Amino acid sequence: MIKNEQLSSLFSHNEQEIDYEEEKRRKKQRLVRNEFEKYGKYGMPLIKKQDIDLEKIELLSYLKTKTNDEENTSKTIHFFTYDWNFENAYEKPEQTLEKLDQYYALLTPEFSTYKDMPLARQIDSVFKNRWCGAFWQKQGMLVIPTISWGSYGCFDFFCDGVEKGSVVAVSTYTR
Repeated sequence: MIKNEQLSSLFSHNEQEIDYEEEKRRKKQRLVRNEFEKYGKYGMPLIKKQDIDLEKIELLSYLKTKTNDEENTSKTIHFFTYDWNFENAYEKPEQTLEKLDQYYALLTPEFSTYKDMPLARQIDSVFKNRWCGAFWQKQGMLVIPTISWGSYGCFDFFCDGVEKGSVVAVSTYTR
């Protein structure tokens, strides 16, 4: 006959297995990042065209955002700063939602695409930019894709993942 302790042990073991499998699934999804519609040669996540009221665009740096920012909720957040200042928008996107979802719109983070960067790193930077935008759109936020480019080799992908006719921000820093 099975005792209550044995039953309890069986069920807690199954719960631990389920928790482990769920955690493994979440970590794999975070690594693979394939949950959005893909576009172009490199499968960039697609940021869909949205209706943006250009009269409402007033930029505020990501560095100046804060939780419960009552005076700046009508602003559009930009990421024109060093990558390490906003890497968490990609690495820990859920943690940045509470802070970012209160603003009018978000420009996608401009991860660096320097001319002297290997092309693979430039592709990754564009991917991270598009992934953040697609993620924020899925959360119901207004998103303006930021377009940038580095070397001439990136002209075959630097606009991938941005729906035709979208309002975009163009970064010309060091270009």
